Amino acid sequence: MRQFKNIFIDISGICNSKCPYCMSGRYKVGSGGFIETELFEQVLKRLTTLQLIGRRSILGLYNWGEPFLHPRLGDLVQIINRFDIPYAFSTNASIVPDINRQFVQGLKMIIFSMPGFSQSSYDRIHGFNFPSITRNIETIVDRARSAGFKGEFRIHYHVYQFNLGEIPQGQAFSRHLRINLQLQYAILNNWDHLRDYIDNKLPYSLLKEISQDLFCFHLHEIVNEKVGLYRCPQYDLLALDEYGNVLLCCQVPKSNKYSAGNILHDDIEDIIKYRERNEVCSMCITSGMALYFNAALNFPLFFNSKEKSFQKTLGKIYRKLRNYCD
Repeated sequence: MRQFKNIFIDISGICNSKCPYCMSGRYKVGSGGFIETELFEQVLKRLTTLQLIGRRSILGLYNWGEPFLHPRLGDLVQIINRFDIPYAFSTNASIVPDINRQFVQGLKMIIFSMPGFSQSSYDRIHGFNFPSITRNIETIVDRARSAGFKGEFRIHYHVYQFNLGEIPQGQAFSRHLRINLQLQYAILNNWDHLRDYIDNKLPYSLLKEISQDLFCFHLHEIVNEKVGLYRCPQYDLLALDEYGNVLLCCQVPKSNKYSAGNILHDDIEDIIKYRERNEVCSMCITSGMALYFNAALNFPLFFNSKEKSFQKTLGKIYRKLRNYCD
């Protein structure tokens, strides 16, 4: 059995953000819960016994939910440290967890997901108080470093049409904290909405909202690209929900329809085979959804601190937007 480089476990199936373009935000799909500590330990033992995970792997303790909401986060960290498995968090920074040496013992990365760098951007997407978020990021970075953290901090700055001009402030903030800033296109990260977009079934009100916020030319180009024999990179990772179910990928809704089986109760060979041969994945690949989910995050234009270079970059993007709208 091969070992996976990346495995994601949604320790929290709950998110407190209000993102309009994410399945765990405004348009929540189903209800979620928190992984039980006993189940978490059983899952790690199973993954280790099957040699699906090891010291060269990274266990992401997140997927659709906000991990720092988990009421027993410290216990989960203690468990994973006993297994000596490297792990990472992705957070909206609305909560500051209890950070000590145990918290950072096997921690390799903390990702801060940001929808811009102003209160107006946060009002449109996450719905949080922006100054509180920046203070929380500063606190988390300071406490983690004080506890001995030597890994990477990274801001995933999701680029919308309305927050392009805020990128320099985000870069100055990340430079001040000595953390990395990674620009990513904000995407239509909702399985049902993306499928309706491709099938021309999306309600006009939502389509209008998407066209005003997201880079629709980017979405349109990718889903209409001929993918040919596209091999989905999701086959090279595993995504589990808070109940131990192995999802077809990290982008699908959490339901039986999109599950390949349970890591504790089903044969792993059957799970792996089903993940690579099923109608859902076939539709996703042939429709262009898979390519969009896996490639659309990449922001193609290099950003640096030189003002002229940045203004030139903005000009290119605005011209493309204007041509598309015309």
